[in-house]
Amino acid sequence: MKKILLISASAIVASAAFTTNARTIDDNSRFLELGIGVGASEHNGTSGMFTQRIASEWIVKDNVFRLFEKDFALGLGFQLDNSVGGRYSTFLSGEYDYSYNITITKHKKDNGHGRPITTTETQRGHRKGVGVATADVTRDNLCFMPTVSLHAKVVDNFDFFVTYGMGLGIMTNSLGNYEPTDYVPGIGHIKNGMEKIDYYNKTTMPNGDVKETRYSYNDAEHAEYNKKGYETKATFACAFYVGARYFINDSWGINAQFGLVSANVKKSYGNSYNILSIGATYSF
Repeated sequence: MKKILLISASAIVASAAFTTNARTIDDNSRFLELGIGVGASEHNGTSGMFTQRIASEWIVKDNVFRLFEKDFALGLGFQLDNSVGGRYSTFLSGEYDYSYNITITKHKKDNGHGRPITTTETQRGHRKGVGVATADVTRDNLCFMPTVSLHAKVVDNFDFFVTYGMGLGIMTNSLGNYEPTDYVPGIGHIKNGMEKIDYYNKTTMPNGDVKETRYSYNDAEHAEYNKKGYETKATFACAFYVGARYFINDSWGINAQFGLVSANVKKSYGNSYNILSIGATYSF
């Protein structure tokens, strides 16, 4: 999705031609927007996130009221926001039960006929137990919401607005890069837990024959983990921000939003926020 939005936004900006014609909004104004930006995720501290935004809006009532000799208009819309990042590390308990290969290579100087020979055999080892591993957690959030906006017609070719929205958020955690650990802060050292081994041994016999033994395993990569607290969750989503559009011509413009552009709110899971977005606007 990130690549599609970046390519689309670049194409929109590249295709626009500058013009000096004055442009303002009215009852016939309709907008489609693409944007990218930055945000933050709260969980074991605050981490940055890359955000993407697709939005649409319709001006449903022009000249709703007049203030300081400026006209205001009312718009209704819908926006879809995606935020990725917020990476942090966590500890997970897990149980493992699996087999792994042990490779034994023998180099004999004499095969019985005066010639050297090399043979290889594979044996199976087995690991079973419980333990703790570290894992990287990456947040991927979506939120969908209808919006209502108040637009101030202050300067030709500009549209200044404030927007409020409420809707549904979906918060997803991706877990990866599992590594065994024997120490957990607040708990201490863990005995007989998970291991990660890369073993090699070379033995030379008195007669000159050589035996090589190799095996490797990582208990953390084969464990079944207790992932309670990291499931995908539906949450409350909201938005409250100020923004502006500059119309390059009758069809194209650029936009920026700042504030609570979108938020997935669930304190126990770690709130996430889109706080700044910039992009392209298509008017039709």
